[in-house]
Amino acid sequence: MAEAAKNASTSTHEVGASAHVPTTWVHAVGASTTERLVFVVILVLLFAAAARTPLDSDMWWHLGAGEATLESGVSLRQDIFSFTRFGEKWINHSWLAQVGMALIYRSGGWMALAGAMALLATASMALVYLQIDGAALFKAFLLVLGSLVASPVWSPRPQLASFVLFALTAYLLHLYRRGGLDGLWLMPPLFILWSNLHGGYVLGLMLLALTVGGEMFNHIAWMEGGERLSWKRIGRLAMWGGVSGLVLVINPNGIDTWLIPFRTVGVEALTRFISEWASPDFHDLSQQPFLVLLFLLLAAVGLSGRRLAGSDLFTVIWFGGMALLARRNFAPFALVALPVIGRHLWQMLIECPLRGYVCPLRGYEWSERAKLPSIILRSNRELPQAVRKVINLSLVGLLGFLALVKLYVVTHPALMDTAVAATYPVKAVATLKAQGNSGNLMNEYRWGGYLIWNMPERRVFIDGRTDLFGDEIIGEWITTVQAGEGWQDILDQWQIHYVLIEPGRPLAKVLPAAGWKLIDSETHWILYGR
Repeated sequence: MAEAAKNASTSTHEVGASAHVPTTWVHAVGASTTERLVFVVILVLLFAAAARTPLDSDMWWHLGAGEATLESGVSLRQDIFSFTRFGEKWINHSWLAQVGMALIYRSGGWMALAGAMALLATASMALVYLQIDGAALFKAFLLVLGSLVASPVWSPRPQLASFVLFALTAYLLHLYRRGGLDGLWLMPPLFILWSNLHGGYVLGLMLLALTVGGEMFNHIAWMEGGERLSWKRIGRLAMWGGVSGLVLVINPNGIDTWLIPFRTVGVEALTRFISEWASPDFHDLSQQPFLVLLFLLLAAVGLSGRRLAGSDLFTVIWFGGMALLARRNFAPFALVALPVIGRHLWQMLIECPLRGYVCPLRGYEWSERAKLPSIILRSNRELPQAVRKVINLSLVGLLGFLALVKLYVVTHPALMDTAVAATYPVKAVATLKAQGNSGNLMNEYRWGGYLIWNMPERRVFIDGRTDLFGDEIIGEWITTVQAGEGWQDILDQWQIHYVLIEPGRPLAKVLPAAGWKLIDSETHWILYGR
């Protein structure tokens, strides 16, 4: 107890009178009514923003795998969905998330699935909020910016579960480093769960390793102050990190779980064909919030006058580099960068370390608990407590109702049918079913999952499981749809009798000359048969 109290008292980097005690869940619960109101309101708004029409291309085959697991009673460890990899070993690292998705869909359809995904996205940002220093409105502003960066990957996929567990790992490390609370014993069960939900557990291992390395760097660089862990506590962190890496094998895939990151990043076609694995395109407006977050991080660290802790330095450099290599890593970067920005930017606004710099927040009388201008607090106190409670509950209730209305609208069957028909080859599925099951189908990559879910009796050529198909099958698919050299041989080799692709593909232009017959088409798909 004495050691914990000592750690808690020295866990923050104190600067003047505004030293901030790190936010924990206990602090959030015990905060002022105003701060709790801001916290709840921002989370309700984020839930509304994350409530979207579930149309991710990988969602379909995840649902199909979940249903197959529920029907068979065992997780899938061999491919049953394609004819190009049928019967081969498949390291299905997301089996538990797939079962969860299938059960949610069974219970409430698209609305339940979209609602669950929105809750996961909101939970990940709530855990980040608890790590940010400063006033409630200041933290809310940073959370909105971070959400803009992370939101492109808020889709109905097991990946969202990874973001929640990643944020939880970061929160446990935050409490250990700055809050004086040791919850590292939770890491092993967390990573066991993670290894059964999604292969993104490697992000958590990276975060643990970077934190250990950064804390060691603090000693090597002679950093002094409460933000530097003792060697004993660094050793304890490294021990629990090692245990967390070992227990990953507690899942149906066993030691093969350790191979998942290498099998995925080893596929060269990922970066040149799949958009989420490509480097950012900052001409795209939706990707520009990442630049704002990155520049804000550099400015806050550079102008705060506060030394950057080694663990923070290692973390933002590593995950920032990953985000610059692949846009799918925007979300992990946002989750680790926001607390760092909060610590440095809040100190810059309060302490004003630069000479001649006018402090925008100096001169306000700040509440120690709520960190809101006293004028706001005084106006709140003028109202009776019962009235304030009714007003606050009414506000939250209204926003919550509007969020649920949005969730209902974006998942309404009529809207879903329209959106699906505009994105996927709905009519082509009916046509193929009428043709019977004879002959193999060459399908568009991003339609593979949809075909698995809606036409399970016919196996696909390819779908979104890049780690299963590898460069061999993905390369053959690219060569074929681009009408590259040997495309006819590939169709013959796999005994392809039907081709369902986008009309703009070069293959669609050369098939008629090769004797293929147009069976049916719409504006966004075209179906040929031999």
